[in-house]
Amino acid sequence: MNMIQSAKDQIAALTRSAYRAAVQEGLLPDGVETVPAVEIPKDTANGDYTTTFCLAASKAMRKNPREVANILTQHMKLDGTYFTSVEIAGPGFLNFRLGEKWYADVVEDVEREADAYGRGEGLKGKKYMVEFVSANPTGPMHMGNARGGVLGDTLAEVLSRAGADVWREFYVNDAGNQIEKFASSIEARYAQLILGEDAVEFPEDGYHGDDIKDLARAFLEENGPGWLDKPVAERHAGSSPRSVFCGSPSTRPLTLKSPPKLTI
Repeated sequence: MNMIQSAKDQIAALTRSAYRAAVQEGLLPDGVETVPAVEIPKDTANGDYTTTFCLAASKAMRKNPREVANILTQHMKLDGTYFTSVEIAGPGFLNFRLGEKWYADVVEDVEREADAYGRGEGLKGKKYMVEFVSANPTGPMHMGNARGGVLGDTLAEVLSRAGADVWREFYVNDAGNQIEKFASSIEARYAQLILGEDAVEFPEDGYHGDDIKDLARAFLEENGPGWLDKPVAERHAGSSPRSVFCGSPSTRPLTLKSPPKLTI
């Protein structure tokens, strides 16, 4: 059961009932067909639910909205309902406050429906693709990526529980020119750590962040300087700095600033 909608429906029924009672006593004119609109106020100081019925119907009744609201509240019976009080606010809003019965029914609903609680069919038949995280593979992860993971998965779950067919996607951009530049940047920093920054030219379109230096330094610490002694084909495959950090080999060579002492 949708308890929020149930509360809204009850307010609409209470308002219509109070209106009919006031009509029978001759306090309000008959024939007003305005449907009570029920909303959840942004500020809880204005109650848990509010209806604008008095504002919408006052013109047809030819009465002040607050006068209409006052008459309705005098004819509104809340016994046995979800609400403990109804108050008049502003130009003629009717603000309702929930009581223990509503909360007790919510708990009973949760126990009865168990894992199915909160599911509905409002979006049944609709399809949604939610892409989230999709972190930049050439830069370090950060809190924004973590936040995107939480928010994205939560949104997908909400849509799913509303009956939609949801496809979750984490786009892994681990190929193409972006990764080629990333690989060349790491390899250049690796070579600079061994030969010196003046000896190896850094790619003009490479990534200059400190994280690239950290990755190159980590590879050097674990594997040593021997990779520069290997043939180009072997260096650009297997467990080279390129393949370790980028997942695929590259054919982009290193560029030395002075005549090479090694076969690069």
